[in-house]
Amino acid sequence: MTAFLLYLYAESPLHAGAAASDGVLDLPIQRESSTNYPLIWGQSLKGALRQTARDAGWSEDTLKEVFGSEPGEGEETTPGKLAVGDAQLVALPVPTLRRSFAWVTSRLALSRLARKYAIINGPHVVLPEVPNPADGEGSCGRGFWGGETPEVLGPCLIKLHNPRGGGDAPDPVTDWARLLAADAIGDAPHLRPFASKLAEDLLVVGSEPMSVLLRECTEFAVRVQLHRQQKLVQNGPFVSEYLPAETILASVLTLRGKYAPEEVQQLRDLVNHSLLQVGGDETLGKGLVWTRIVEGERNG
Repeated sequence: MTAFLLYLYAESPLHAGAAASDGVLDLPIQRESSTNYPLIWGQSLKGALRQTARDAGWSEDTLKEVFGSEPGEGEETTPGKLAVGDAQLVALPVPTLRRSFAWVTSRLALSRLARKYAIINGPHVVLPEVPNPADGEGSCGRGFWGGETPEVLGPCLIKLHNPRGGGDAPDPVTDWARLLAADAIGDAPHLRPFASKLAEDLLVVGSEPMSVLLRECTEFAVRVQLHRQQKLVQNGPFVSEYLPAETILASVLTLRGKYAPEEVQQLRDLVNHSLLQVGGDETLGKGLVWTRIVEGERNG
């Protein structure tokens, strides 16, 4: 088995559409029913990867072997060698009164990410401790954030604490921020300023404010469809929801069964340091994500 941790870093707002409307939202994004966390379902991500491979010139035989047969190709379906997991939320950008915005994450999101690292590296991978802030509060690194005054994060007023205080004790929030800056964004010249910001501006919040931020800090667009000749509204208005630019998600890609080393390299070339289109509204420039893969000790 060869497994990769695939990071997705949103260049533009991203709409991976859910199956049904949600209240006033005509086109909501995909969310987990149990936690309400946004995600991209594995089947949606796999379809985006398949299209990217086709655009890159992969043959139809290779596409079928790696990704499986497409619907409508016949009665028998072939699953393919590549298993694509759901892309779960790692960190969400939220507006702040200072420093423009910060990324927020939670104990749940970081714990899930730690499990993904365990999948590719084995169960004994050493990662930073996952902070566990009080329900209505948050944790920050030893830097700009924190102090006596609560911070405005989106619609929330949250008191931030460094879980280790001063001194030379390990700083888990900063350690996670640096890990994500290196693995999720990287040091390419066009992304380096955002990696530097992430290393300083990652905040871990409790479950209560996180649930509010996940609802209030996505983006909404009201659109109409015009009649071609009369330029009058033909359909709409309808409301679409998007994950904002700078959102970070992560998925696990697994190659199963028998495969050649060149197939592994072909997958690396496809998804590492690439710009991928995921979700709807492609002609409006939506759904562009930068991709990076992290390989584990189990590979090779």
